[in-house]
Amino acid sequence: MDKVEPPPAGPSSEGEDPAGGDTPPPARDSSRKQPKRTVWSVCKATLLFVLSQWFIIGIGVVIALAYAWPNVGRRHGVVHTEWSVKYLLIAIIFFVSGLSLPILGLVTMMNFFTSNGVKTEPKNSIKKYRQALDWRLHIVTQVTNFLLFPTLVFAIVVCVKAGDPDFKVFDRFVLVGMLVMAVMPTTVSSNVVMTGQAGGDQAAATVEVLIGNLLGTFITPALLQMYSSTPGWTFAQPLASGPGGTTEIYRQVSEQLGFSVFLPLFVGEVIQYLWPKPVKYAITTLKLSKVGSVALLGVVWSTFSEAFYEGAFKALTPSAIIFILFVNIGVYLFLSLFLFLVARHLVLPRILRSGKKSEEKDEKALFDKKRTVALLFCGAAKGLALGAPIAQILYGGLLPTQAAIVQLPLVLYQGSQVLLGQITVFILKKWVEGDARRGQTQGEGTLVEQGGERGKEGPC
Repeated sequence: MDKVEPPPAGPSSEGEDPAGGDTPPPARDSSRKQPKRTVWSVCKATLLFVLSQWFIIGIGVVIALAYAWPNVGRRHGVVHTEWSVKYLLIAIIFFVSGLSLPILGLVTMMNFFTSNGVKTEPKNSIKKYRQALDWRLHIVTQVTNFLLFPTLVFAIVVCVKAGDPDFKVFDRFVLVGMLVMAVMPTTVSSNVVMTGQAGGDQAAATVEVLIGNLLGTFITPALLQMYSSTPGWTFAQPLASGPGGTTEIYRQVSEQLGFSVFLPLFVGEVIQYLWPKPVKYAITTLKLSKVGSVALLGVVWSTFSEAFYEGAFKALTPSAIIFILFVNIGVYLFLSLFLFLVARHLVLPRILRSGKKSEEKDEKALFDKKRTVALLFCGAAKGLALGAPIAQILYGGLLPTQAAIVQLPLVLYQGSQVLLGQITVFILKKWVEGDARRGQTQGEGTLVEQGGERGKEGPC
């Protein structure tokens, strides 16, 4: 019988090489090192996240310090916060704002026209300040901040007072404090910073901050006088520490704002105008902008120290504190949603829409995405840096415990809006960057299609 030749050897299940050689030894398994890199990356990411939320953590730290040693940070205490905080720290906040907010470029907005009356393209340093002429953004932001916000909160406190006319559950000065919080202007620095973090229009946010705080100097006392003139609300009327009634209130407010707000802001702007490069180096390299945030933590510390020292929290029921937090969060979320719908989904005549055509093909929207972000962070915000000293002036004639209770809703709202703002930053940043990524993808697809068409045409 003929011998049957065995079939040619193929790749065996043993992993032999088809050419006849042995399979090379497998590479060294480095899986043991991977967990170390993964753990390190997780720890690093966690540390960076904690550092990015340093302001929220700082609020918790200063509250703990105020609780432990309230005598240090109260008025007429160890550090005399009636001067060191009311004037010095507030002045530092607005001085740093003057160094970092280039508002002098707004003055050159009217130089957009040449001698023959033809509108020319502005320089890059001036172009970003067109928001100073955006009257639509001014109206929506300031009307929300000074009209819609106080009206909503006043309706809430009227309902609470109707349900508790004898103030057995809610102290009357809690309701006054909520009303004081509602009529305050927008915050100074945190909304501008968060607008930039979310990819929004920081120039627009800056303009709204300045307009709001300038208007608040006159509108805030007038609004309180108007709401407290309502029958049954005479207990909410402002009461200054000195004689003179309303005249004394405006005198103290003007003095406070002149020395601690407008003068430092003006000096900061002048220094920035005269020495722009050193100022820019100090802001970017030395992180000088953080100084203003640290000073704001000092204001929070002083306010809570006064509240703990005077026993303001002991005078309130737990249900009252929970109610304040619930209203603060609910009002912030409601107004944010309302402003978003107005900015993006409200159908308006062409004259009321943004004059600039949007690159996002949303010409029917009132504002583009970047200005919408600025609107959200400015329209629903309330400032403690300016609000705390104004509240001390407006109700300086009350007993210390009552004055401390009046300031509590504003302080709690500051913490709530910062916490919710950080969550909003993450959401809005994804929303703003969505169009940029889609536009980049579409651009790459167009180039590929054009390259394919040229390939089909062949060589010329």
